[in-house]
Amino acid sequence: MRNIKLLIGFLVIPLTGMSQGSNELILKIRAEFQRINSVKHLEKIELFNADFMDYRTDGGGKLTGFFENDQLVKITEWIGPSYGTIITDYYLKDGELFFAYQQENKFKNIIDESGEWIGLDTSELDIIFEGRYYFNDRILIKKLIKGKRMFDKFFDQAKFLEHTNLIVQTLLKSKLTRKK
Repeated sequence: MRNIKLLIGFLVIPLTGMSQGSNELILKIRAEFQRINSVKHLEKIELFNADFMDYRTDGGGKLTGFFENDQLVKITEWIGPSYGTIITDYYLKDGELFFAYQQENKFKNIIDESGEWIGLDTSELDIIFEGRYYFNDRILIKKLIKGKRMFDKFFDQAKFLEHTNLIVQTLLKSKLTRKK
């Protein structure tokens, strides 16, 4: 019996330590993105549609880079598909993604008296999906999901990081060309 308790202790104690370390890291990540959001005077660069998109959606798109002391610290990507909006905020420290927040919104359905769908009310949006992605050294360490995307897409970490790198480079290149 004593051997079983020792074995359980050896198995549980390291997991508890890992969990505490992970929770501390999540708290540090939250503190850093809250700090970035609280900075009032970030330099802002905006790109529209073809400046960063391979194809143009019905509602267009906008990419906004926020710089603190010439360091890119936040990116907001706004995409307007025909059914609503997809907004992703990327947070960077020393050029590396550490947190991303994604929100997908759908225009409200217009339903007639008989219950038939007749269109979309583009003046009102419903949040249908929220995703919070925590990264450490380019590895996803925690994912919090609420709701469901309009189209069943799964989160592909490699593609997400590749896309992030692409838009980071696009914004940095734009910043350099504006300085000239």
